[in-house]
Amino acid sequence: MTTGILYVLHGRRGKVSTANLDLLTQLQHTYPNLQRTCFLEGDIQTLEDSLLTLQDQVTQILVVPILLFPATHVRWDLPRRIQAVARADLQLVYLQPLATTQAIFQFLKTQLAAALQQYPQRQVLLVAHGTPHFSEPGTQLQALAQQLQTSLHAPILWAHFKGRPQLDQVLAGQTEPLIVQRLFLTEGRIAGELQARIAAQLPDSVFLPTLENQPALAQAIVERLTPYLPTDLAQLA
Repeated sequence: MTTGILYVLHGRRGKVSTANLDLLTQLQHTYPNLQRTCFLEGDIQTLEDSLLTLQDQVTQILVVPILLFPATHVRWDLPRRIQAVARADLQLVYLQPLATTQAIFQFLKTQLAAALQQYPQRQVLLVAHGTPHFSEPGTQLQALAQQLQTSLHAPILWAHFKGRPQLDQVLAGQTEPLIVQRLFLTEGRIAGELQARIAAQLPDSVFLPTLENQPALAQAIVERLTPYLPTDLAQLA
């Protein structure tokens, strides 16, 4: 059996997103397998074109969603679009998104611990994109917040741009500045919009970096791949 790897990023309509591409290029040197990177949105390096190219050379493809939560793209878009073009005898393995990896948890724990040391009286707010269509992303965000709260011994709020609880509901009544962790893979439009919205209400809030180009993102991807293609996580630290 010949195994290929298909990395699927969100992308952006009308624009080629370069976020995390250098990180993925470096990551690909970890594996000898045939690998392709594609985007769910946009007209360049599309999911369909990349899959068609890769499936001509392998018998199995590991589909790696470079996404955090199992929302619409993971549950609906990926399998529907892949099944429409995949050959009948191709073995497809869909890996889980990245928010529940130890790599992401450790990144958040380290980043938040440093912020809390500087601002020990502040609450932390974890905010993710969210979705009204599936409950699992919200369940995972809540569990992550609770894990961090236990580990850091600090109160942690959580909210979504879409889905429940919504950001406006969580911010209602808040008067003190927060430590804000935007749980996004890029410093993109929505992450920026969320920062502006929170800063308008709580202008002294501190906004921590997203996961864009962070080594923890590569570590999380390897963590997902390791059950199928064992490698040394230490080399990505």
